[in-house]
Amino acid sequence: MEKYKRLSGVVVKVNGECLLCKRNGKSSYPNMWSIPSGHVEKDESTKEAAYREFYEETDINIDNYDLDFVGILPKKKKTDGSIKGMMYVYLLNTHEYMYPNLETAQDGHEHTECGYFGSDKVNNMDTGVYLKTILQNIFEKD
Repeated sequence: MEKYKRLSGVVVKVNGECLLCKRNGKSSYPNMWSIPSGHVEKDESTKEAAYREFYEETDINIDNYDLDFVGILPKKKKTDGSIKGMMYVYLLNTHEYMYPNLETAQDGHEHTECGYFGSDKVNNMDTGVYLKTILQNIFEKD
């Protein structure tokens, strides 16, 4: 059995802005801004999981896009701050805005809204410190 849960997610970057989705109030990390992500299934690579989870949460197929690995986020327990999992984060750098359809997506209910945000906005959003650091590193590469 693995020590940590493995998760995987995708940051979509378009024209200096990144796609973030706000978690619903009843799920893990309630009302926080995050990226489309989820658990890596047994016998699935983290990259395969990133493609699948992005589709399940947005209803957008990105199979024809290249994803670049950009980092790992520790996922911590709220009770004691211990690490419960690791999220592998991939970047999809594109010139076209992709808008999730939360009503038709299989797991669209996990989010209440999605949007594209630049570095200035992300600094003031409740994203969690580790995701914010990865996003700032992505923005700095502009």
